[in-house]
Amino acid sequence: MTERAADFEWRGEGEEAEILLYAPGPAVAEASLERALSAARLPGAVSPIYVAASATPSNFGWVAASETHAAPDLVSAPEWGLLIVAETPVESSRLEEVPRLISRGLSEVVLPSVEEAEVRKLVGSGGLWAAEEGFIEEEDLPSLYALPGDADALSRRALSAGTRDWTRPGDIRALRVAEILDPDGAGELGLETGSLAITVGVQAEDLGRLSMASHRDRISARLSSGSFGDPGDFPAAPVETEEARDLVFAANATTNYAAGRAALVLYAIRRALREAGTLDLRAAWKIGGFEERNGRALHRNGLAAVVAREAFVAGQTVAAGTGGMLGSAPPFEASAEVSEEGGRWPWEESGILARWAVLELL
Repeated sequence: MTERAADFEWRGEGEEAEILLYAPGPAVAEASLERALSAARLPGAVSPIYVAASATPSNFGWVAASETHAAPDLVSAPEWGLLIVAETPVESSRLEEVPRLISRGLSEVVLPSVEEAEVRKLVGSGGLWAAEEGFIEEEDLPSLYALPGDADALSRRALSAGTRDWTRPGDIRALRVAEILDPDGAGELGLETGSLAITVGVQAEDLGRLSMASHRDRISARLSSGSFGDPGDFPAAPVETEEARDLVFAANATTNYAAGRAALVLYAIRRALREAGTLDLRAAWKIGGFEERNGRALHRNGLAAVVAREAFVAGQTVAAGTGGMLGSAPPFEASAEVSEEGGRWPWEESGILARWAVLELL
């Protein structure tokens, strides 16, 4: 049962922690509370568990902090989002051609294959590996930073999958900047009305899925043997154990692999759209995975890791985090009925992000 706390904000009780939920309406909030109860079972959970959900079932996520445990089922496999912007305006008459040029250009760009040895390097350094190989520029590196990952924390099956999935293109959308809502924020990203903007979403594919599955099995086996005390039915490992450390290293390695794939997509788009001039990487954000902060393990599922005034794209909106929800924000649009209701957007109204610009698909 949820209790309304403010506009677009509800509270509910979980097993180990309270849940603070942001949603467009009470029906979505009530249904989402049921989905979030698993996160509130996390041992050592710190109240509240932050949850965001829209009327679209796939638009759902949480961030849960624990002082004592790490749980593989409570994180989504890490992925990266990119915002790429043309440095100089593209003639409006040419903008409509961009989707076709991207499709044709990507089919003509030859992407390098990788063997297991390269995948092992990738999961340790991500964007740095791509820069050393000449796929991205040095100025792109701060956006595609590497986390402390360890290839030895990944199974052979996961590493092998990494060689197969390396050149998958991800989700690419060509857009134009339709409206500037915050001139200062948009100016930081070099956005102008009519500018060409390209968004990219890149997952870790089977490498990420297999990595999380293998560590879940390992932790479940230890629980069943009684090594972690009362096994219960919730796979979580104490943070001081080797199992928990390896789980976090594996998630970080998965994040680095996705960053390397994102760098490759950036390289391919720049080559495919040479006619559009210089394409700058203006923002990059990671979704899902773990973060260690102040002695706590942060579990992100479907939410982007963004601090105050750090830019990302939510649906077709360029937004910035406000620092709320443990430095997290929902990278998805509000439900249609709310966004059309006087233009109110739950994530902005509840103060968990700020809108900088509106994009429209070409």
